[in-house]
Amino acid sequence: MHTVTIDPNAPRFLIDGAPAFLLADTLWAAFVRPTEQEWVAYLRLRRRQGFNAVNINVLPIPHDRSAAPGEREPFAVRPDGSWDFDAPDPAYLANARRMLETAVEHGMVPILVVLWCNFVPGTWGAALTPGLVMTEEQTAAHVDRVVDAFADLGVVFAASGDENFTDPQSTDRYAFVLRRLRDRAPDNLRTLHPAPFVTPPAVLADGDLVDFYGYQAGHDDDWSVQPVNNGDALRRMPVRRPIVSMEPVYEGHGYGKGRGRHTAANVRLASWTSVLAGSGAGLGYGAHGVWPWHRPGEPFSGEHFSGTPFPADVALRFDGAWDVGLLRRIVEEHDLWDLRVRPELVVDDRSGACFAVQDSPRRAALYLPHPFAVTLDLDLSAYRVSSWNLGARNRDHPVVRFGGGRTVVEQPEYLADTLVLFSG
Repeated sequence: MHTVTIDPNAPRFLIDGAPAFLLADTLWAAFVRPTEQEWVAYLRLRRRQGFNAVNINVLPIPHDRSAAPGEREPFAVRPDGSWDFDAPDPAYLANARRMLETAVEHGMVPILVVLWCNFVPGTWGAALTPGLVMTEEQTAAHVDRVVDAFADLGVVFAASGDENFTDPQSTDRYAFVLRRLRDRAPDNLRTLHPAPFVTPPAVLADGDLVDFYGYQAGHDDDWSVQPVNNGDALRRMPVRRPIVSMEPVYEGHGYGKGRGRHTAANVRLASWTSVLAGSGAGLGYGAHGVWPWHRPGEPFSGEHFSGTPFPADVALRFDGAWDVGLLRRIVEEHDLWDLRVRPELVVDDRSGACFAVQDSPRRAALYLPHPFAVTLDLDLSAYRVSSWNLGARNRDHPVVRFGGGRTVVEQPEYLADTLVLFSG
């Protein structure tokens, strides 16, 4: 078991006392769908790729899942097919416990969403599935079962899933969940997994209910700008905490209700701009087909928004997983924990560049989605320069010129995105 804590001196995580970037793959349906053999093979692959955490939903997402007859169910099923929240199935949590023990053995920190928005009053998910809203008493009993089953494994708890926090009912219920998690499992870190573009309300974010900020940049029209917008907004919150970009675009996911699918290049853009905007503590990754553990020919209830998932064994092999593994290695090796975006210092650019600086240790980072020259209104001549061709996942040797108080990064000579790092 790994112990995950917050560094008292920096907005980052410590795993067993050492600084670490929390890189989490997403398998929301882990407790419902994979076989034991599939689970072990999945963990072995993701560990080799550089992941050290996995996002899991304690309960299935009712409106957004692949499904087949005979799946594991968390509660007794009534004749009409609905769940009886007062009759939990002990075998479900027992199996989930065994799966998490295996994950921990493979070096993974489980990040568990306790209650997706469907199960909480006053949410958009509750409007979709009103019969699945738990009472406060059922909520308390569920939280207690989750704590009793998993807390000793060093899991991280995310109280919410995909919630907007626009209704006082949902805010109150999630505050209730966070307080109960805090009181029952004080040694386990807590956060929220919000809906896209959402900053959590002060009643949830400013006190001791959460230990770090999580956000979701989303998969639809604003997917490329929201990592910076969300990350920078959370970096400016009254209480400074580590920030995790929990759900940037999923690789292979369809543009939300639009045309096209997100590629590995899209994932790299959303992931690297998250880090440059202050999300240096951690990142989520998702492959469309892995997170619902989809199998060929199965129905998928979220197809109208996400598109048909790829089979899980196909999506597991998407290249973007290796890309974010490299991201973790660069962040950890170069201490990129606390970058902040400085768009006003980019004076000449056709790449869509994202530029950020960090005070301690002294760093500056430039992300170029496309190969164009960029001029920065900052003299970085005293810094060491390193660079990566992110599309090829190898080091580059950039041409950088200095003069007149400015820094010019000449156009890379390959058709891919680039990270240029300046170390003081």
